[in-house]
Amino acid sequence: MSDDFYVGYLPKAPPALGRFVALIVAALFAIGLVAALLLIFSQSPFAASVFEYQQYKDYTGTIESWPYPTLLTSDHRYLLVAPGKHGFTEKAMHARLKGASIHRDGIEMLEVLPGSLVPIDDATRAPDAEVDLGSVRLTGEIVDSKCFLGVMNPGQGKVHRDCAARCISGGIPPAFVVHDALGESKTILLTGASGKQIGEPIQIAGRLIRKGSMYVLQASKE
Repeated sequence: MSDDFYVGYLPKAPPALGRFVALIVAALFAIGLVAALLLIFSQSPFAASVFEYQQYKDYTGTIESWPYPTLLTSDHRYLLVAPGKHGFTEKAMHARLKGASIHRDGIEMLEVLPGSLVPIDDATRAPDAEVDLGSVRLTGEIVDSKCFLGVMNPGQGKVHRDCAARCISGGIPPAFVVHDALGESKTILLTGASGKQIGEPIQIAGRLIRKGSMYVLQASKE
């Protein structure tokens, strides 16, 4: 009888069979490890976005209403949103408030602490003028600005479509993420584009406006 013959209930396999099984196990382990590493390194890196969750700080400035509620301080512009999937609904005024910072790619937002808004008399800064940059037709993706700027990561794409739709319907400012010829992305606030597709490439025509450090695309009716 061959020494390699083995019955499962015996305490030890023959040496040759044991070495063969060990090689198979080692090979399968190596394949699994390589597959796991490939999956890890093939993933896109997280965006350099920040949400200072519940780290509320004091801010004082002038609240603008157009295109979306924005706080102008002496040196910054902050989009304003409420907690959860809700937009900021207070009217234009000079005010003091507490907010948690959300920011990405130079665009800053504050999640305003409910009950912290206090109107004041002093004007911190005059509103920025609107600069009409003309008609454009851009291709990009509609996102909800709150998640995209830092609350969710990733905050775009088909995987985020349902969340973005609920956020925008709740009053979160929609944004349009476009890329230039070099692949650099630009985040533009979007108005007048209700009902457009969210979470996938789409082309939108309209007028591009610069207001301070922010850009706004006023979508035309098509």
